[in-house]
Amino acid sequence: MNLKRFAVLSVFIIFIMVITLIAFAEESVVAPADPTAIPSDWQVTSKDGSETLWAWGEVTNLDAQAKTLTLKYLDYETDQEKELVLAIDEKTVFENINTLEEIKIKDTLSIDYTIGVDGKNIAKNINFEKPDSSSNVPAQAVENDRPAEVAVQPVVDTSMQAAVPVVETPAPVEVLSVPAETSVPVVQEGQAQ
Repeated sequence: MNLKRFAVLSVFIIFIMVITLIAFAEESVVAPADPTAIPSDWQVTSKDGSETLWAWGEVTNLDAQAKTLTLKYLDYETDQEKELVLAIDEKTVFENINTLEEIKIKDTLSIDYTIGVDGKNIAKNINFEKPDSSSNVPAQAVENDRPAEVAVQPVVDTSMQAAVPVVETPAPVEVLSVPAETSVPVVQEGQAQ
């Protein structure tokens, strides 16, 4: 009889667990119909209804006459490098630079752009990424392709020097080990050897 109760109770518990798992299951993810679609977190719909897209990469070509630039960027969906030709118009906003003429080949740019009705990519915002200036190597050393010897001196605040006590660390103590086979006689005071 106990075996029958155990079996019924086990089936009941398994049934409750299955129902609970179904109730708390996550929604299924539906793949987009177009596998080349741009992720929705990269798209922003502007006031005129066009989507604003974003790209970050290196300038590979500039055409000041046609007011275009080519940007080599990494497509995160396919994990491949691609090139994007962008047109610059009078509405393009520049950050960290003033004009298209200040941009050079191999500059790193972050660009917000839209796709025009004619299929052209139109730059809305071009942000010039300044090179990292935290390098401690002087410019002369970089030009000579050899590291410069830079003397680094610690900064000492002398205003607090009197208030800080000087603590000297003792010299290391040398520990001698005695082999187990040797015995050392122990002599107490007043005993003869």
